[in-house]
Amino acid sequence: MIPPIFIERKAIAAVVAIALLMFVASVSFAAEAHRDDSDAIGPSPAATLEMMAQQKFGAALTPAERKLMHAAPMRDVPWFGPSDDPDNASNDTAHAEKWGGERTVRAEVIAWLLGDAQASQYIHPSGLALAGARITGNLDLSYATVSKQLTLIRCYVPEGINLLSAHLQDITVRRSRIGAVFGNMANIHGDASFIMGDFGPISFLRARIDGTLDLTGARILDAGEDSVNLVEANVAGDVLFHDGFTTDGIVYARLAKIGHDLSVHGAEFRGDGELDAERATIDGTFYWVDVKHTAKTALDLEDAHAGAIWDDEASWPAPGNLILNGFVYGDIAGGPSDGDSRLRWLGLQPAEYHPQPYRQLAKVLSEMGRDDGATQVRIAKEIAQRRLGHESLPQRIWSLMLQYTIGFGYMPLRALWWIAGFVVVGAILFGWGYRMRIITPTEEAAYREFVATGEAPPHYPVFNPVVYSLENFLPVVELHQDKYWRPNPRHSVSGRTTRSGEPRDPTSIPSRLLRWYLWVHILAGWTITPLLFAGLSGLVRPD
Repeated sequence: MIPPIFIERKAIAAVVAIALLMFVASVSFAAEAHRDDSDAIGPSPAATLEMMAQQKFGAALTPAERKLMHAAPMRDVPWFGPSDDPDNASNDTAHAEKWGGERTVRAEVIAWLLGDAQASQYIHPSGLALAGARITGNLDLSYATVSKQLTLIRCYVPEGINLLSAHLQDITVRRSRIGAVFGNMANIHGDASFIMGDFGPISFLRARIDGTLDLTGARILDAGEDSVNLVEANVAGDVLFHDGFTTDGIVYARLAKIGHDLSVHGAEFRGDGELDAERATIDGTFYWVDVKHTAKTALDLEDAHAGAIWDDEASWPAPGNLILNGFVYGDIAGGPSDGDSRLRWLGLQPAEYHPQPYRQLAKVLSEMGRDDGATQVRIAKEIAQRRLGHESLPQRIWSLMLQYTIGFGYMPLRALWWIAGFVVVGAILFGWGYRMRIITPTEEAAYREFVATGEAPPHYPVFNPVVYSLENFLPVVELHQDKYWRPNPRHSVSGRTTRSGEPRDPTSIPSRLLRWYLWVHILAGWTITPLLFAGLSGLVRPD
């Protein structure tokens, strides 16, 4: 009889053997499955792209194009020159005409990679990038739908880029030399950056850019009248002309809608270069800072709207080249914000009268708490209207009177100085007239005694030149001086002679002048005093 323990050991050994057989079978099956999957995957994405490109363009792919096929599925940026250093002399686009076939990629190959639905799926999610390449032909992506970002670094594309009505993701062109960029009616679902390079004219007429349009350091020279065309463009982010942006043409941003800032900072406008942002809408701040310009550089902001402005006086254009009529802005975020400086700013407009720039500036200064500056601007508006507004002679005279008496109603207390001046001058002249016996009593008996003795009767009111001056100046004021005393050029006091001993002529010029001055004194009082009260009540303020 077999011992039980021996039977138990045999059972255990059998179980272990079965388990080992099952493990070996599973490993064999997994290896076979792996071989089947490998056969199903086929060649690598790079090899597939190259094969597709050869079928599309024939077997004659350039070395640079084959390199692009192998780099497209990867995240790295392929450099097509002998160095991957952007600052290396071999990557200087000024000499790109001499770059050979090892650096040459046909534009149609790039357009196929980006625009072909089957080919583009092999491009890395980070997008397609080329560095140090010479791209021949026009890079035509017009009407294409591109789902991957395009990046060109230190590239040479002499025939330019066509993005007409294209739908694409971000496009970045950096430190390159590019011909015309034609992006009219394009839809860019990210940023469009054309920075630190030489470009032909750039046009995004009626385009929509969901991110930022960045032209930092771009040089657009000898490109014709329209160097940058953003007419009716809709940019959700910023539009940047920064740090070395240079042009000798016109930057058109008419009717553009900009979601954040329109910033011109550290830019240079040569020759006839200018910025035309007429009727543009800028939700953020309009910056015009550290701008180099010529005597012909113009800044046109007619009927534009901005959340705020930020500028500096050195960047302001020459007189006659700043157009502000209809420009509406909510704040002066930076730069001069005092009345004197901003009036010099308004003085750079063409020699035409438009009240809106003055009203807008006064409103903003007032909201900023700079009431003195706002008053300066309001007064300057009325002066400009008199000088440039084609007013009649009576209107100009009335304007002068309002300006110098009550500051057009904005400085009514200025009239007090006129009142005080007339009263003092009148007191001096009337006192002199009394001493010269040109001013005489109005009552007959007092007059007779004054004629006989040179003195009024003791009961008669004593003449006071200050009270007399004040009473005649202030309307409807009775101080009992004018009623009793009057200048009388026909009166002569016996014994009165001139220094030469001749009898004094009572009709001499001083006598007549005193009477005339009294009339002027009274009329001035009837004019200035009501203006004072009208100014205090705000009745004569134009706005």
